[in-house]
Amino acid sequence: MTDIKKIGLTALAGSLAATAYAQAGELSVSGTARIEYQSTQDTVTTNSDSFADNSTLVFSGSGELDNGFVVSYMQAVTPGTSGDLKITSESTAVDMGDMGVLSMGQLNVAGIGTIQDMVPNAGEQPWDDLSTNHGTPEQGVASPHSGDRLGYSVSAAGATISAAINYEFNSPTTSLAVQVPNLIEGLNIGAGMATDAESATVENDIDTYFATYTMGSVSVGIQNTKVDKVAATSDIERDSYGVTFAVNDNFSIGYGVSEVDFADTTLSDEESTGIQASYTTGGMTIGLVNNVKDNAEGTAASDMEMTELKLTFAF
Repeated sequence: MTDIKKIGLTALAGSLAATAYAQAGELSVSGTARIEYQSTQDTVTTNSDSFADNSTLVFSGSGELDNGFVVSYMQAVTPGTSGDLKITSESTAVDMGDMGVLSMGQLNVAGIGTIQDMVPNAGEQPWDDLSTNHGTPEQGVASPHSGDRLGYSVSAAGATISAAINYEFNSPTTSLAVQVPNLIEGLNIGAGMATDAESATVENDIDTYFATYTMGSVSVGIQNTKVDKVAATSDIERDSYGVTFAVNDNFSIGYGVSEVDFADTTLSDEESTGIQASYTTGGMTIGLVNNVKDNAEGTAASDMEMTELKLTFAF
């Protein structure tokens, strides 16, 4: 990705050093321009076809403190529905070297959100863009955090350990994640646990485990996530697996399955399958995704299908 603009902050070095915030820094702007076509078919609601411009500008910068710590900042901006700009995510991180990285923001840079779905894909997860609660604990995805969250991560003995916390309903949602990449060549394993404040008086538990393996041009992965709810017969368990194949340096294809078991016997098991293909040349990527979901959110015969064609330019 090539920066389109760089603004040197060297002129501010004197005043920044005097206040001990930073000695020098650089702000860069990068981003993506994306054109999308999406067709959604639903047995419950009206079928729909739509175009979308999902372009994003990313502002990032960093500076070094007097003690050697490095402070970095990122902010992503996208067009709003009425043509105005809106901030979709931002984060600030303090890299303390061997002591780890402290972060604050709206990104999953620490905690269980970093491993919410590690199954390989060639574009999108098979559950993505289907049903109201896609990508949430209500559908067995280990992503309990929302809004600004405090995070910390550190690497030791070949493992990466990270934790995160945010507040909802005046109660903390907390999580911990551990990854061990290259336990043997190509093998990545990890696990995570979280407490999820569903309301001011209800706290659910989440745990997840995954393993991925890459050999040559093939990557495979499996993951199990459990949401232990306080309410009786309301637990949720999701099993997912997927495989991707890099046909060459430019072209990749993938297939994935996500199965959600709802403990409530009145709900049906949800099953999502996805096929993806991605072709990259230079700074342009063409992506095609087809996701199918049966019994969405446990509702029998509530079937959905989404086909998406994306043309993305990186700059």
